[in-house]
Amino acid sequence: MNRPSPLNWLVPVIIILAVITSGAGLFVGGGEGRYQFVNPRGVSVEMYGEGLYRYDSLMAGAGFRGTDAVTLFISIPLLLVSYILSRRGSYKFHIILLGVLYYFLYNGASMTFSAGFNPLFLVYTALFSTSLFAVIVGLTTFDLEGLAKRILPGFPRRRIAVFNIAIGIITFLLWMSEIIPSLMTGKAPENLGPYTTMFTHGFDSAVITPAAVLAGIFILQRKPLGYLLAAPTMILCALVGAVVIGQTISQALEGIVFPVGVYIGLVGSWIIMGGFAIWLTIGYFRHLDG
Repeated sequence: MNRPSPLNWLVPVIIILAVITSGAGLFVGGGEGRYQFVNPRGVSVEMYGEGLYRYDSLMAGAGFRGTDAVTLFISIPLLLVSYILSRRGSYKFHIILLGVLYYFLYNGASMTFSAGFNPLFLVYTALFSTSLFAVIVGLTTFDLEGLAKRILPGFPRRRIAVFNIAIGIITFLLWMSEIIPSLMTGKAPENLGPYTTMFTHGFDSAVITPAAVLAGIFILQRKPLGYLLAAPTMILCALVGAVVIGQTISQALEGIVFPVGVYIGLVGSWIIMGGFAIWLTIGYFRHLDG
């Protein structure tokens, strides 16, 4: 494993940018409060109307604040700890660092392309860019054959492989359950709000699903690349599970109540997948030398 110099400045920059975006999302005030907005499809949408997310829908604005809380109090400390221990030579924490960088890449892309335009747009873009290249650099630091040799007897290969394939497929099916009916009826998705497209649905389906499925297939085939890709994908899944909890709490505080089926099917699915991801990630590192 080589520790390239780019990560030595990329990660601190990511931490600074993430503190700015999440801190501002949580603590910047202002705005006149909720108001109604008629989107281009003629549908009236209740807008958040406060703080950084005054131009986002009530559901999205509250959700973004839940994400910010998880980012500020969980993801940033985890990134900092994994970065420090990785620099001290911990092989396991170098992989954990890569997984947490997956989260910031995902978060940066989401805020750049799905949040309503606000004063931090360029900061979101910088977070997206630095996280993207940090992930690319991070992936190139591993000797894949050397990683495969660190796998200890008893490694839960089949369970991890099946889980990665499952989360990819489940994610795709969850989002398609919203997209396909809209395409068939010609009506906009119910959660489109004031936006013009469904970024999260498209990004997850185009990037997250194939990445998770391929990681699972590669592990089943005992390819070294599978061992490298699987852990960061599970770490991302665990952090997304925490985000879903944070978003749901934040939305509930704003008086948003979903049908029971949504809590069971959509929210519950992410929380359960996050819990399994934590369990399997622990098993992964227990059977990794270094």
